[in-house]
Amino acid sequence: MVTNDQGNNLVDSILVQRTGVAVAEVVGGCFCCRYPDLVSAFLTLQQTASVDVILAEPVGSCTDLLATVVRPLLHYHGDHFRLAPLTIAHDPLRANSRFLPEVDYLFRRQLAEAEVIAVTKQDLYTEAKTNKIAELLRHDVGRVFRLSAVTGAGVDEWLNFVLANSSTAHKKLEIDYCAYAAGEAALGWLNVSGSIASNKTFSPRNWAYHLLRLFDAALSQVGAEIAHIKLYVCALTQHEPTDMVYKASITHSQGPIIWDLAPPADSPTRKLKFLLNARVQAPPGMLEAIARSVLNEVSPKNEFDVSYTNFECFRPGAPHPTYRM
Repeated sequence: MVTNDQGNNLVDSILVQRTGVAVAEVVGGCFCCRYPDLVSAFLTLQQTASVDVILAEPVGSCTDLLATVVRPLLHYHGDHFRLAPLTIAHDPLRANSRFLPEVDYLFRRQLAEAEVIAVTKQDLYTEAKTNKIAELLRHDVGRVFRLSAVTGAGVDEWLNFVLANSSTAHKKLEIDYCAYAAGEAALGWLNVSGSIASNKTFSPRNWAYHLLRLFDAALSQVGAEIAHIKLYVCALTQHEPTDMVYKASITHSQGPIIWDLAPPADSPTRKLKFLLNARVQAPPGMLEAIARSVLNEVSPKNEFDVSYTNFECFRPGAPHPTYRM
């Protein structure tokens, strides 16, 4: 797998590594702006792992992928790689999000260039509603699959299709790069890693839960819409043979906490390491201030020592693709 982000220290990369899947990162920009790094990541995976399929997931705010990634790959490396149809994941819960028009522009362009659309989170909807959503999207793209990562429903059907077919890359979209840049600039990027230590035992799951809930509440109070918040926690335990690992996320404001990793039993700890990724419609200064306040609230100085190994909060620069074909 190739993960991608504007920043460094990605929860997704750690999560993939824990499954035993080979992973390479392209950081510091989207695939289109880091095209040579993307090709290098592909070649590295081929050389270091037994590779049949590479799943490359671009930055969530990235669009114009057919022109800046797919067609260049077909043109320069078409004899080396077979490219599956471009799949765009559509989260129906986004319909009620309060994003600015320039951010919505990115979502609309992503759906417009899809060769395949995967409508996600189908375990949260009735069959009648999922059929209606799929029919609405089918007007713009021929193939729509309904998936649930929780139950696995629809995943095999989608995977069989994309593995049996190739991208035609025939769609050519008009992209307003000023609007594209404004959409990405409306989002603040936050990446924080560090460790928490206490002279008393505490619950790592409760710490993670309250961090996410307080962060969500503080952002909602100022109208800062969440694109996603991801938290990875590794707790050093006293009685368990291995460390306890948790991964949780919030994918829209005032949404549920989704636990992708959580031990069956929550053992107390005195120390944990954590990695926090947040993409939020908020100025970087505001986002950083809220993050620091929430981390201090769940880890008060009279009970905890907090040490940061990385704390970055920024706004992405305008996209400048290596190629556009």
